[in-house]
Amino acid sequence: MRLRERGKRVRIRSQAASARPVPVLEPTGRFSVSAPARAAARVRPKRRARRVAPLWSWLWRNAEPLLWGAVVGALALSLWFSPRTQLARLEVVGAPSEAHAELYALLSPRLQPPIALRDAPRQVERAVQSLDWVQQARWQATGVGQARLIITPRTPFAEIQTANGVRLFADPTGVLFRPPNRNLQPTSGVIRLAQDDSRLRLGGYIEGEMRAALEILHAVSRRADVYRPRVQVSCTHGIRLFAQIQRGAEPPVAVQLRFGDASALEQQLPTMHRLLDLSLADLRQWEYVDISAPGSEAVKLRATTGGEP
Repeated sequence: MRLRERGKRVRIRSQAASARPVPVLEPTGRFSVSAPARAAARVRPKRRARRVAPLWSWLWRNAEPLLWGAVVGALALSLWFSPRTQLARLEVVGAPSEAHAELYALLSPRLQPPIALRDAPRQVERAVQSLDWVQQARWQATGVGQARLIITPRTPFAEIQTANGVRLFADPTGVLFRPPNRNLQPTSGVIRLAQDDSRLRLGGYIEGEMRAALEILHAVSRRADVYRPRVQVSCTHGIRLFAQIQRGAEPPVAVQLRFGDASALEQQLPTMHRLLDLSLADLRQWEYVDISAPGSEAVKLRATTGGEP
């Protein structure tokens, strides 16, 4: 039975539904009470499923983390493009003072704000390393709005003098470059070209006879008794080594070794070391030694000793 009271819906159980079990006297004299009948389970009506787009449902379930991500992203972008976090000072370390103007002209167009600090370091490194006299450039962050660019110049291992008076340098690996400091001195020796060579390309490796001349300078630079080595490359006379040998307090001795075209340089270098290890008295007697044919060395005595040329 259902009644309405003051606009509310009230449910009242009927007497049949609320009847209590009655005891029954059996013929044996015992009373028994029958179990009450179980009420039928109420079946709830199935709710009609609402069709909601999967995207909107996913957005609703993940609304909080998405909002936090948006807040953090906005904060990061504001800090990234803020004038306080933009690059305000770039310190260049390792470059000679003669190259400051060249570096400023090279880096100024690449450091105009706003600067994308994710790509700017690699772009600056590649731009600086494109200079022939730079061996390595490395970007290092030092603080908010500050960075340091560490430049490693190439080592002036050998000086190359062309026939028209141009001075170039080669590092120990043979890379040709022109240093900003025009008064730079080589660490090993000099290679003189008797004629111009079209294979001289800044930033590239030296080739041919100049490569053999560089290997000769590598060999003599390891000796402590060799001073002022010079290698002359000529089409007519081949490759010739001029140097001074000095040991202790004795006066230096000028020596000259001729390698020819240096086609057998691997066999000629041990012969060169064997000759340079001789006593200074022996070296003073010779004007030059021709080692172009390994195993068949030819010696020319100096004219002051009365020897035949």
